[in-house]
Amino acid sequence: MIRLVAHLVLATPAVVLALAWQGRALGVDPQKSLIWETGIWTFNLLLLVLLLPRVARWAHWPALLRYRRAVGLWVFTYASAHFLFFLSFLLGWDFPRLAEEIVKRPYVLLGFAAWLTLFALALTSTRGAMRRLGRHWKRLHSAVYIALALVAVHYLLMIRSDWAWPVSYASLALLMLALRLRRGKLVRG
Repeated sequence: MIRLVAHLVLATPAVVLALAWQGRALGVDPQKSLIWETGIWTFNLLLLVLLLPRVARWAHWPALLRYRRAVGLWVFTYASAHFLFFLSFLLGWDFPRLAEEIVKRPYVLLGFAAWLTLFALALTSTRGAMRRLGRHWKRLHSAVYIALALVAVHYLLMIRSDWAWPVSYASLALLMLALRLRRGKLVRG
């Protein structure tokens, strides 16, 4: 039951966005709003998935760790929606134009690299994959920190003004990376 509640909570932003889209309540450029909001929710949940182990230790509540995979899969879901909305609304599925965008706007390449990383993590998040990969699974899943760095730089590079939010998010990402490096787990897996 608690797992179902966790998934409902994690799905809430998507439901709210869908209802806002349906009710034409996403502002003057609803397509960009969808791209923007799914990107922000990807970043929010990515930070949450990395904070969960720390909160579980701090609160002496190890049961929280049971929800880390669910949060991680929702990170991938929001990242995929972000990518699909970008392809649909901004590029119109014009793949030659995608190549041009990657050359002109490096943040597109960084976002795609982050999505590919999250895709690999989502594919290997099953118990079967954990068994097959054995000790290598943990090392592979430490790539979530690579995804975090890519997402942070992606966000910073796409902003032309009002740097408060991107810098705040990047600062949180840098803090998470520093804490992980301090513990030495990023390098050793």
